[in-house]
Amino acid sequence: MKKKRFGKWAAPLVLAVSLLVSACGTSETSTVGAEVEAKDLVVGLTGDPVSLDPHNATDTISSLINYQILDTLVAFNDKMEIVPRLAESWTVSEDGKTWTFKLRQGVTFQDGTPFNAEAVKTNFERLADKSKKLSRRVLIGQFIDKITINGDYEVVFQLNTPQGPFLNNLAVTASGILSPKSIKENEQGIAKNPVGTGPFTFKEWTPGNQVVLEANQQYWGGKPGVKSVTFKPVPENAARVIMLETGEADVIEKVPASEFERLKSNDEVQVISRPTNRVLYIGINTTVAPFDQVKVRQALNYAIDRETLVNKLYEGRVKLATASVAAQTFGYSDVGAYPYDVEKAKSLLQEAGVKEGTKLRLILAANVIQDRPAAEFVQNSLQKVGFDAELKILELGSYLETLKDPSTYDLFVRGAAASTGDADSVLSDGLLSTSATNYSHYANPKVDEWIKAGSAQTKPEERQKSYAEALKLIKEEAPWISLHEDVGYVGIRKNVEGVEVQPTYIWDLRKVVKK
Repeated sequence: MKKKRFGKWAAPLVLAVSLLVSACGTSETSTVGAEVEAKDLVVGLTGDPVSLDPHNATDTISSLINYQILDTLVAFNDKMEIVPRLAESWTVSEDGKTWTFKLRQGVTFQDGTPFNAEAVKTNFERLADKSKKLSRRVLIGQFIDKITINGDYEVVFQLNTPQGPFLNNLAVTASGILSPKSIKENEQGIAKNPVGTGPFTFKEWTPGNQVVLEANQQYWGGKPGVKSVTFKPVPENAARVIMLETGEADVIEKVPASEFERLKSNDEVQVISRPTNRVLYIGINTTVAPFDQVKVRQALNYAIDRETLVNKLYEGRVKLATASVAAQTFGYSDVGAYPYDVEKAKSLLQEAGVKEGTKLRLILAANVIQDRPAAEFVQNSLQKVGFDAELKILELGSYLETLKDPSTYDLFVRGAAASTGDADSVLSDGLLSTSATNYSHYANPKVDEWIKAGSAQTKPEERQKSYAEALKLIKEEAPWISLHEDVGYVGIRKNVEGVEVQPTYIWDLRKVVKK
């Protein structure tokens, strides 16, 4: 078998944009030789998690929280390169279908169950089980043919086809390792009480109020620097910022641009901005008339003045999207944005027989505060070309439920975030015809062929060509209106250090310390 270097299979074009936020001082302080007791950390988020079952959650907030509770076999470092975590090393066969992992020894799940090869097998057999209808099966489970174990600390994955992004897919929370005891004894309860091997243990979740995690004092990677982490859902921008300023929150996500200048004058807080690999797009439901026509979908694309949206509405703080995946993602190619052309849009709508005043239902999740201006901009733009466009803002849970019923919406606002740093995680998730999360219900056999080829190929240059072909066809058939590449803004008090922010909106709190 051929040994691969740790970073070999990581997405080579992903830039090193993750950040280790540090305030002055050391990670530990002492008084007369005695260690100061670890403090509690409070994090303000824009909403609640949807599910803490890593194999069935698709929202970022759920993944962010789960990342602190669970470990994966491999992980991303601060440069989005693959490094060991629960697996110490691995080899892959020449045909790319057989992966063998040597596991870390002496690790225990938070319920006392030992971590071993059998635990890994139980987790990934669950992910591969089609009858369970887990939403994250599309990422990795569908490619697993068989899993075998060699003793307690070696596990072998036999894939049904080679997978170029296999290691990247293992590095995200969707591949998090749960206690096999929790799977066997209370599988339905995982969504409300996950048990992993990570640095923090789940304590309680009060929906609408908080999720509380406690430090795992027995964590194999060293006990955390804070006593607990409390995640509070605070959808209102102003309230979240006030919490940061007063110290009620130590870290907050999605600081609104309107607050940047004012917060600069506060010497107790800082705002960190970093590009992400998330593309904001408007998905078009291709199963309902008139949006089942390519001309109509193209018309919607021509109707949006992206330059104004990026440079005026968002004051240049985001970047114009030129493909369905972000430029920092492996597999990206610049296929170009649709130009703004109202007359072209109207002409195409007329050719397609779309009447003035045709109703259009656009839905948006309430927790994505930064996307609301874009949603309202799109609503207004589509009204200008003759649609009676209605924007519905739904709580995240309701939004995700609505997406499951294509009869209830025409367009939806969503972010295509390459959580694995690889185009496969966006294209296979959102545009492959067989994906459960293809909410556009877009189906093109040729696009499917290119997406699958990009996934199955193992040479980066071949994968790049396949994704380029897919992206060109996707632009032409326009199931999405790609708007801009997002930028993440994190507010943090200066007495907190060690918050590692990745371009995927995931934070690693393993090294966080509060002074």
